[in-house]
Amino acid sequence: MQELENLVSSLREEGLRITPQRVAILDYLIKTDDHPSAEHIHKIIQKKYPMVSLSTVYKTVSLLKEKKLVNEIEIDGESRFDAHMDAHINLVCMNCGKIDDVDEDSLKEIQIRASKKSKYHILKGSFELFGYCNHCKSKFQ
Repeated sequence: MQELENLVSSLREEGLRITPQRVAILDYLIKTDDHPSAEHIHKIIQKKYPMVSLSTVYKTVSLLKEKKLVNEIEIDGESRFDAHMDAHINLVCMNCGKIDDVDEDSLKEIQIRASKKSKYHILKGSFELFGYCNHCKSKFQ
């Protein structure tokens, strides 16, 4: 809960309007382990806020992405969103589209080495690996 309050407070300090719908979207993204699409977020948020439009969800996730509070991951032409902002690996199932996070300390080392070699100032990073989740792999063995 503290994380949500801190993020809302920082958005408010930037002069952004804080609506219950925006807070609900951010709260959902913080709490979920899924990597939902805007359509899925809309479906969930609409249960509590029936008048929220899909357009509001798109605008909100776009704002959160701009403020670097969520990452956008494109899988098969569909945007999915992740509020887990630490360096991590996204494991993507090529059958069902499920995405799992794996925290990996060595990613920070890779970023440092890449920065030294390329002279880039790297601010963030994500890494996707594609394969089959535990449920789907049995279908392909």
